[in-house]
Amino acid sequence: MWRVFVFSVLLALSLFFSLRKYRKRRKIKLLYKKSLKDPYDFESFACHYLREKGFKDVRLTRKSKDFGADVLGRKGRRLFVFQVKRWNHPVGKEIVKELIMAAYVYGAEGVGVFTNNSVSRGLWEELEKLKGKGFIKEVIVVSWEDLKPLG
Repeated sequence: MWRVFVFSVLLALSLFFSLRKYRKRRKIKLLYKKSLKDPYDFESFACHYLREKGFKDVRLTRKSKDFGADVLGRKGRRLFVFQVKRWNHPVGKEIVKELIMAAYVYGAEGVGVFTNNSVSRGLWEELEKLKGKGFIKEVIVVSWEDLKPLG
């Protein structure tokens, strides 16, 4: 008798957590589709996505005078500053200076690029040079390849 009870409880918990995970995934997909129409919605979507990927204390910065930072978040003890770009063309290396300045101003040890498009080879090379040099310890890129399953 107790085995049936334990089995029922485990089954109920399994269904509960599966449904919860499904709802989260569905919410992220809906936010992504909505965010493709407006850059500010895309920044909000970036916050939700980064939270789902384990970042803590994720928040948007001000719309102006933010020194190039769009989103701030923590991964472990490390603060990250993200540039969020909803562009119709690949993101190029022109954003590297803004990333470095934003990381310096906010005291971040990590930088990131979050885009609905691809990242140019030049930007990849510049980001690779940044890793482990000076105060920037880690670089993260979230591009269309990561977001494709949501579309």
